[in-house]
Amino acid sequence: MKPSHTTPVAAFAVVVPGTLIIRDVPKRAGGSFKVGKLSTQLGQFEVKNPELDQYDAGTYSGNFAIERIYPSHYIAGGKIVIEMRAVLSSFALAGFDAETGEVETLDVDPAEEEAKDAVTVAPEPATEKKPVQAEAATDVESAATGEAKGTEAATDDADKQVMSVEEERAFRDAQMDKDTFGDLYPLEAEVKLDPTVGRTKLRSQCDRLKSLGYKFVAARQVWVKA
Repeated sequence: MKPSHTTPVAAFAVVVPGTLIIRDVPKRAGGSFKVGKLSTQLGQFEVKNPELDQYDAGTYSGNFAIERIYPSHYIAGGKIVIEMRAVLSSFALAGFDAETGEVETLDVDPAEEEAKDAVTVAPEPATEKKPVQAEAATDVESAATGEAKGTEAATDDADKQVMSVEEERAFRDAQMDKDTFGDLYPLEAEVKLDPTVGRTKLRSQCDRLKSLGYKFVAARQVWVKA
């Protein structure tokens, strides 16, 4: 079957045919994450790309653009696991099989690995004390301004119409979706997520799209409204 979709290939990437086994790994604290094992003529590699969280578990065949190959390790189950990882810049899928076979399950959530790498100690911001007289003047001015604003707010609130429970829920959902999807909001019938926003945000976007009735079309790498 001819690949149905592809994306621009990064410079210096090597494109090879192969199969990518994506499996769903449950977490002890609840939830799960996706990891992949890529088999090509170059060898077998572990794949931890963020966009894998969009896909259903199974075996995908197609052409894969490998941007980087490097050794990595993690500790799980009282063992040190050393593996060769491949970073995919893009891939064009040609087939799918729901079977994943027997695969080792000692993975650590890639999001947790990234969080550990990003931990830094930020210096405490310097604080500057205001003169006592200036603070007193500021407090008096703030109190006067607050009373004026309070009067205006009370008048405005009286003029506003109280929202129903359904309207309030819809308003809160809209605000949540704006925060979750950013420039992608309002959502269209087809939504293509950006995996560079970070694993945690990408997962929240996937969960929200599922709750709204969207389904991920792996061949086109987009979410489609059912």
